[in-house]
Amino acid sequence: MFDPRLSLLEKKLENTENIILFGSGKGGVGKSVISSAASYILSETGYNVAYIDLDFYGPSSQNLFPVGAQFKGGRGGIELPVSNNVRVMSIGYMLGDKPFPITGKEKIDLLIDLFSILNFPILDFMVIDLPPGMGDELTFTQRLFRDKISMAVVTTGSELSLNVVSRLVKYLRVENIHTLGVIINMANLFGEYSPIQIGQKLQLEVLGTVSYYPELEQFKTVKEKIENVPGFRKQLEGIVDGILDKLNL
Repeated sequence: MFDPRLSLLEKKLENTENIILFGSGKGGVGKSVISSAASYILSETGYNVAYIDLDFYGPSSQNLFPVGAQFKGGRGGIELPVSNNVRVMSIGYMLGDKPFPITGKEKIDLLIDLFSILNFPILDFMVIDLPPGMGDELTFTQRLFRDKISMAVVTTGSELSLNVVSRLVKYLRVENIHTLGVIINMANLFGEYSPIQIGQKLQLEVLGTVSYYPELEQFKTVKEKIENVPGFRKQLEGIVDGILDKLNL
């Protein structure tokens, strides 16, 4: 069935150059911290960046990217609030700590409505933080953004994580979704596989590894995490350089 909202979305996103999905298939791998940190560093580098959190059940960007002002609207829709030079959006800004059960067609309608009501400026990068699994959030963004999307896969080095992530990688290949590579998080916690072995197992280039830094938990926002944990910043800067290189930027 024709949905006029989708045509509107395509027009709204004409000025977005690159859309990077951060996905895993597996929960608990630190995907939100990695994707938000990458967004922050891209912005520091001078790019216009938006970070969209599509995890409706467990949103976290309201903590990583706090915004103090109320949402403002205009003729083009709701303006994306700005946190540390990154434009951000998440259902978490509206929900607070309230539970939000949603399934099926309601979720698809929410995804369409969320993007439809937003006013997107000219963007160099839109970073989308996908929830665990391979549900509506992935298939919707795949259908909507088509040739603009690239996927960065996040995993840990554990056997359990790799088994789940490998299914996502197979899906990406079947659907011919451009995949930038794999990011190995908490690399010093799981010694089952080396980065080389993980790359070989998933048949993906390793964009970089991120160590487990227990001190990250002391800092709430992504800005605080990056500014206070130098090792974390350095590793994320290397990953962002790898992403830019893969995109020929």
